[in-house]
Amino acid sequence: MRAWVEVNTENLKFNINQLRKMANNREILGVVKANAYGLGAVEVSKILKDAGVHFFGVANFEEALELRNAKIEEKILVLGASFEEDYIEAQKQKDIHLSVSSFETLEFIKNNNLSVPFQLKVDTGMTRLGFNLNEIKQAIAFCKNNNLNLKGIFSHLSDAAPITDSSYSFTLEQINKFKDACLDCNLEYIHISNSAGMTNFSEYIVGNLARAGLGMYGFSGDKKDPRLQNVFTIKTKIIHIKKASKDSFVSYGRHYKLKANETYAILPMGYADGMKKYLSKGGYVLVNNIKCEIIGNICMDMTMIKIPSEFVNSIKIGDEVTVINRDIIDSLNIPELCTWDIMTSLGRRVKRIFV
Repeated sequence: MRAWVEVNTENLKFNINQLRKMANNREILGVVKANAYGLGAVEVSKILKDAGVHFFGVANFEEALELRNAKIEEKILVLGASFEEDYIEAQKQKDIHLSVSSFETLEFIKNNNLSVPFQLKVDTGMTRLGFNLNEIKQAIAFCKNNNLNLKGIFSHLSDAAPITDSSYSFTLEQINKFKDACLDCNLEYIHISNSAGMTNFSEYIVGNLARAGLGMYGFSGDKKDPRLQNVFTIKTKIIHIKKASKDSFVSYGRHYKLKANETYAILPMGYADGMKKYLSKGGYVLVNNIKCEIIGNICMDMTMIKIPSEFVNSIKIGDEVTVINRDIIDSLNIPELCTWDIMTSLGRRVKRIFV
């Protein structure tokens, strides 16, 4: 096996229970969009179900159908926008909630006599999807006056991690705007808190539902949360070891030069497998718990690492390599670093193993 990611099932369940406590025992919606952040949507959803999660969030209607086709029958919320044909297709499914961000969509639902369940999204500061704050009361009234199947209202925090004085104030402003937007709305589901909303703003959670995404895997933003545990570890094995016979440039672009007699190893995974090219800028891996620097540009199928001179005899072909876990991510000082980017970039050649 050339490259794989190990998913720790018990740690995932632990993190869900911890997040539930942070949310003051509110119902948790498990966000499994983008193939559960690269780890496997169907498998992760089954684990979350065992941990008491009965509502899932996805990015689009196709992702919702993937869960349904895998016999996952819990409620699903499509967090992103949907096309008109998705609303019609959703009529054939049970408990797939679509999100609505415009009066045009509400008119479409009304004019086509659709009974599909949906939730209104309100823009409190993300400036992406959602009704404006001065529209949301009118949108709720429209739904109720026309007996539409409105199930909930939600918004999204845009800057809840990491916390600075500015982001703290802005997030509280978003939360207060959402409070005003859903005042006396009397809906089944009301939610704004994402993972960072739970880990960093637990005392300010609004509504009866909280959405767990990256927090399920032990993070608050790009930093690990000490209250949570590591869930995924990306691994490979050394496939080749070589000593430079003279001063030599490594990989494309000639950005790194090995000195004569320095020893390096080849890993059989590259950016097609999820090894982001920016990890060449100060990234490292662990071989037998020995820190080995990534050298040269990461290639599509291969990555080069330098073996420290004092450990040349301690590392051999076939040795297991820890490429990424949350401790490694947490320790890196790379401006482009993004945990979501690393996880969702895992290629299909990387085998998912649940332990």
